[in-house]
Amino acid sequence: MVVQPSPHGDFHYLVVTRRRTGKERVHEFASEDQLEPGDVLRLDGRYWLIASIETGDDAPPRVVAVPARYRLRLRHPDGREELGGLRRFRPDPPRLGHSFTTLENGQPVSWEVVDQQLEQDEQGEPCLGFTAERDFAEVEALPSHELEHALARSREDELPQSAQAAFDRAEQMGLSVELVALEPGEEPDWEEAERFIEALVIEEVEDDLLELCGVDPDNDPKDTWLETVKRRLRSDLAQFRADVEGDYDQIEQWSFRDGRIFASIGSPDDEADSLSGHGWMCRLVDAGVLAAAGFERVRKAELEPA
Repeated sequence: MVVQPSPHGDFHYLVVTRRRTGKERVHEFASEDQLEPGDVLRLDGRYWLIASIETGDDAPPRVVAVPARYRLRLRHPDGREELGGLRRFRPDPPRLGHSFTTLENGQPVSWEVVDQQLEQDEQGEPCLGFTAERDFAEVEALPSHELEHALARSREDELPQSAQAAFDRAEQMGLSVELVALEPGEEPDWEEAERFIEALVIEEVEDDLLELCGVDPDNDPKDTWLETVKRRLRSDLAQFRADVEGDYDQIEQWSFRDGRIFASIGSPDDEADSLSGHGWMCRLVDAGVLAAAGFERVRKAELEPA
């Protein structure tokens, strides 16, 4: 679950995180609920996954937290399981009781998330695992605008083989996948994205995005932060546009159901890299720039490896 801080909470902790710069940071955290490994906290504009809790005699428990990632496992009625790709934890992750739709043999089928637990990816790094089972609450038709649900494999309407290979590669390497989509017939509004960047104010930029854009809050003068962020986002947008309009060197693109899907794959370190396509997409998504251009984040895709 996502645990919110409470100034009058009954349980007090010292939460240890590591900034993008590598500097360790300790947060005092109070909660009305007792924290457990696998819980998710929101600090400094970022979601953190509790990997472990160390208790002492006198001091508050020490909570070790890492950048929160999750993946979805589909458990079929016959016991077969399909594992999705790692995703960055955002405000709209799966949750217990959440229902969603995929395609099977060209027909929509309904699922419900029935379990969540702390687990490790193939590299031994902590992540949150959600398990979904069929609830058989089928719908009559899959809305054409819901590209996110249509990303599940089906025999009649599969993603290209290159997409399945990309998802498989990400799973094997323990990397996260970031996805955005354009609806059928829609083109990016690059000028609107540029206007969005110019209209940003510092109050709209969360701490984590500051660091993703190269700001060192401990040392850089505060009056330089906003221009640093805008400069990085302008560069990101220009590089992202050149890539998707060119040879797709870092941003992969696939046609699907007459729309287009754009994907980047990378590690948490890549999210702050000015030369990484995964970094461009993560920063542009987090800042809202791609949304201004007309892209939609694919929020609940079941990224099933081949």
